[in-house]
Formats: sequence, structure tokens, C-alpha cells
Amino acid sequence: MTALEDQTPVRFDGKVYVVTGAARGLGFAYAQLLASRGASVVMNDLGGRMEGGGQDLSTIQDAVAEITAQGGIAVPNGADITSAEGPDGIVSTALERFGRLDGVINNAGIITTQTFETLTPEDIQRQLNVHLFGSLAVTRAAWPALSETGGAVVFTTSAGMFGSTFTIAYNIAKASVYGLMRSLSVVGEPLGIRVNAVMPGAETRMQGTAQDGRTGKGDTDPWLSPENAAPMAAWLVHPDSPFTGRMFSTGRGHVGPIVMAAALGYSKRDLDLEGIASHVHDLSDLTRLTVETTLEAHRARTLAVWGD
Repeated sequence: MTALEDQTPVRFDGKVYVVTGAARGLGFAYAQLLASRGASVVMNDLGGRMEGGGQDLSTIQDAVAEITAQGGIAVPNGADITSAEGPDGIVSTALERFGRLDGVINNAGIITTQTFETLTPEDIQRQLNVHLFGSLAVTRAAWPALSETGGAVVFTTSAGMFGSTFTIAYNIAKASVYGLMRSLSVVGEPLGIRVNAVMPGAETRMQGTAQDGRTGKGDTDPWLSPENAAPMAAWLVHPDSPFTGRMFSTGRGHVGPIVMAAALGYSKRDLDLEGIASHVHDLSDLTRLTVETTLEAHRARTLAVWGD
């Protein structure tokens, strides 16, 4: 037995969590893992189509039934996170049924495909409404309860934010979620609320679309399953987790931090075009990186070049 295998089991007894987009895929895997470790889970899902629209509450009811049949504690919630009343209703379900709230995993999402030539502002807005504004609304509704328990929030980003061809609107929305996470981690720190993000990798219906612009069901290999990506998301909402303001890739048998970093670059007090043109090699050198943590740290780093 290795040292890692010889650890005390991680439990969530007495804790209460909200997981959005919990009827299938990653959201279901998160809820199932939390419930199997003693948590009570409010499982939210509208049961809509992958590209948005529609409603089928039987999907979340079936998902909850599966978890309760396994001995877990879970309740369904079919609210729309983009509606005016939906986010408050999700949080109210947790507080009314279980009396507290310890964490939120914002997993609900939609995806559409388009090329740059066919991309419209409406495409982008549709993605922002769910990924950014929906996650923001649920988190805002949960914020007072989380401040009482010293809880945690997990947002969901995507490797698509690094750039891909067919899911540009989705990629834009996921990149904006990273900025939201970073800002709320600063706001939440004095309240004892930890805020992080996961960049999950698993073969799901949505992942198949993100990879090649086609709708697919994904691979069924357990190594590529949503369950393989679930432990990191669960750990980030555990009270013993030390992280805040961080983003982690998770899934496919690997977990690792994803950071925004600054290279050494080129310095000259009075920058000019010629100086920049003659130092392209310095601007291309990514061997010496500093992880950027906050706006203040970024400003301090740039000023430190001159000792100001």
C-alpha cells in the first residue's frame, strides 16, 4: 500500500452542497461522489437541450433516485439558473431541507458550435447567460449562507478558453468565468469563502462537441469518465482544502494547476517601437515566469523593475 492509499478517507458528513447541471455527466459525478461521502446534495438541472432551451425535469428526478437508491441523500431542483427567481430557489431548497449550505459547484452549461464567420453577438450572449451570469447569480444567492459556514464555490472553466475553432462563443464565456472566479476569490477571502475553478476533462456529450464541432456521446472508458474528474471538484469544496483563487485541470487520470503567468520581457522607461522591435527575442522567452495572483501583485511586479 502506498502512502497516498494509506490516508484517512475524506468525508463530507453533515455538509450540504448545491451542484448545478447535476442530472448527467460531470455534474452527476460530482453529486454522486459528495453523497457517497456523507454530504447532502441539492441537485439542480433544468433538463434542457445541450445547446440550450427545453425542459425535462424527469432527468434530474431520475438522477436523484439513482443516488438515493445507493444510500445517498439528495433532493432535486429544476430551477433555471438564468431566470430571475431560479438561483434564490436553489439556495432556498438547501436551506429549507437541510438548514445550511457549505458549498456550490457551478457546473451547469450549454454548448453550441459555429465558425468565426458565422459567429453572432447572440451566440456569445446565449453562452454568457448560462456560464457567466447563471453561475454568478447562483453564487450571489448562496453568498450569505456560505459566509456563515466558511463555505466554498467552484466554477467550471474549459480548455476551450485557450482557443479552438468550432466553439468560439463557448470559449469566450468560459474565459470570462475565470475572471469572475479570480475576483470573487479576493472578495471572499475576508469572509472565509474559498473560490476556485476546475477545468475538467472527460468524455461527455459536451466534450465531444467541444473537440470537433459535432454532437457525440463521448467515450465510455472509465479512465476518461466524468467520475475520474470528480475528486478534485469535491476536494475544492471540502472544509480542509486550502485553495482559493486557483484553477485546476482535472480528469483523465491527472490533476494539475493552471495559472496565469508573466514572463520577464523587456524593460525600458520610455518605451518606443524600435526598442520593442529589437527585443522580440526577449518577448518570446517564456522560460522565466512569475505567477500572477492579484491585481496588486501584478502592479507591484511591474513597478519593481525600476525600484519604484
